[in-house]
Amino acid sequence: MCVSTRSRFHVSLGGVCLLVSVLCHGQVQDAALKAAFIYNFALFTNWPQSPSASSTFNVCVVHRSPMWDSLQKLNGKLIGGRPWTVRDAPSTGQKVDCDVAVLSDASQSFVPASSSATLVVRDGGISGADGAAITLVTEDDHIHFDIDTVQAQRNGLRFSSKLLALARNVL
Repeated sequence: MCVSTRSRFHVSLGGVCLLVSVLCHGQVQDAALKAAFIYNFALFTNWPQSPSASSTFNVCVVHRSPMWDSLQKLNGKLIGGRPWTVRDAPSTGQKVDCDVAVLSDASQSFVPASSSATLVVRDGGISGADGAAITLVTEDDHIHFDIDTVQAQRNGLRFSSKLLALARNVL
């Protein structure tokens, strides 16, 4: 390789590395922002007054989810006096006790424990298609969300009017 070709190769390689690092940084910021949205959804959701069987506020997400690390960073923050605790959601459709279930894979589903009122949040997809009360939507590099109040009521949940006012669509 001559010096000129070698220099162009290193400049090209440097450009590719910069692009990859910017894209990865963008994905990390996206996941952190979505985790912050989910935390705030929990703050502005009213659960039934029945006493919780758990002393922790359980957030279930599949460990391989891009949001896993960002949701974990919120561990210990209080929701209704209970500490936020991220749990690995079973991928087989087993019943599990969750206050919030985050679905990040189109094929993923959630089967709540019979006594639990669960806020199901879908990351992407079509609103109202799978029982999710909130669907996160990315458009033009901005994160929006749709709320399905009918699905929320089926799960025994109500949303604050402040949260409803911020939604892109309320179904």
